[in-house]
Amino acid sequence: MNHEIFDRIEKYGVVPVIKIEDAAKAAPLAEALCAGELELAEVTFRTGCAAQAIAEMLRVRPDMLVGAGTVTTVDQVKAAVEAGAKFIVSPCYVEEVVVYCVEHDIPVVPGCITPSEVQQAASRGLSLVKFFPSGAFNGLDVINAMASVFPGMRFMPTGGVNAGNISAYLRNPHVAACGGTWIAPANLISEGRFDEIKNLARDAVFAVLNFSFAHVGINCDTADEGNKNIFKLADMFNLILGDTPSSSYVGHEVEITKQPFKVRGPHGHLGYFADNLERVIFYFEKKGIEFNYDSVKPYKGKMYVIYLKELLAGFAVHIEERNDHNPPAWEHRDVVRARL
Repeated sequence: MNHEIFDRIEKYGVVPVIKIEDAAKAAPLAEALCAGELELAEVTFRTGCAAQAIAEMLRVRPDMLVGAGTVTTVDQVKAAVEAGAKFIVSPCYVEEVVVYCVEHDIPVVPGCITPSEVQQAASRGLSLVKFFPSGAFNGLDVINAMASVFPGMRFMPTGGVNAGNISAYLRNPHVAACGGTWIAPANLISEGRFDEIKNLARDAVFAVLNFSFAHVGINCDTADEGNKNIFKLADMFNLILGDTPSSSYVGHEVEITKQPFKVRGPHGHLGYFADNLERVIFYFEKKGIEFNYDSVKPYKGKMYVIYLKELLAGFAVHIEERNDHNPPAWEHRDVVRARL
């Protein structure tokens, strides 16, 4: 089963897993998550007010993507869908739940921790399963082992995932998204500490994106000017020089052009790394920030660099996808030790 809902979940990268004891807290919780730029949630059916909470969250934020978790019966599926849930997550493989959801075209993510359970999910046409509890079952090691015999199957690890290790999970090609149990803890919800939840949500968003500074590019008008500045800077600070026909890197953080390159910005450009460009584009476009798609640079058939349309103080901004199997282009340049 392939579904647009799963594509959207993958673009977020993390799904807040919610246990809520009082449906009156659902509306401010929804507002807090959205204020933290994480407009989705999985409300678990571990409490009696789960369906009501889903309805309340969607009443105040109908734009949210809200699903139901810990679903183990068809009656719970029906209650969740009636409340507005757009997807169903189970803690384990429950045949009747999966069959009902598949027959009614309801996106379902069953929990699968063994090869037998993954096979059952695959036999029902599913291509995404929950891996729970991930931390207790060696996480990525087991996911990689199962992915090797179930090609095309993707996993949503939950349990043991946190802001500190989510990047490692999401950089694995077999992981579509992670369940985030730390984003809206039950005690913060019950105590009404929604500002803290907003901050946790925003921190989770940036843990998924995992931005880091790459380099600054400085424009020079001529090759002579570029070369002069390249060697001066490299000699002053004893930096490695990486050379290309149009520009050179001084260390890893500064690029100086040898010729006019104003198409990217009159002064130069700022480069940032991120783990996944599709998630970056999704995040920024939600905020109304546009990209220059003519600027896309491919590598081995995949987009790995894209520029924003807007300039910042005369500098263009580009984002480069960080990839262990695709080292930054800098490492492929002719490297010399510069001396004046």
